[in-house]
Amino acid sequence: MSALSTTAGNAPAREEATVQDLKLAEALGYARATDIRKLIIRHATTLELFGSLRHRGVMIEAGKGARRSVTEYHLTKAQAAFITAKADTKNATSLTVLMAEVFAMASDGKLVAVDAAAAEELVAAQARDARRRHEEERDARSSGFAALR
Repeated sequence: MSALSTTAGNAPAREEATVQDLKLAEALGYARATDIRKLIIRHATTLELFGSLRHRGVMIEAGKGARRSVTEYHLTKAQAAFITAKADTKNATSLTVLMAEVFAMASDGKLVAVDAAAAEELVAAQARDARRRHEEERDARSSGFAALR
């Protein structure tokens, strides 16, 4: 994915590397690149669990010299991985399989953090996951009780 990444100069705020939505769509093999924006919008709530969903308005040529504003998204690596898993293209399937294999290696302890900062990031990601799971369980219990009333 690093070939897809852009720096903060091309993306809103922050210095974290992001990928522009249309570049990701191209890499995933979308026939119509702008279709990825529908997928991003459909999963916006989940994408925001990874952090702010960065976007900006850009002007495009709409034909016959007309111009209009559209929303362009800049996804973090985690957000791009999530969208890759949700995309329904051959390239997306191949990348998702690779991500699953890397995940399996990491969860089996075959991959290790390269330094203390990476180890801290891993612990923080695990803590966020535990919090999300706890909230999901709490919401499920609340829904169950509400159905009993």
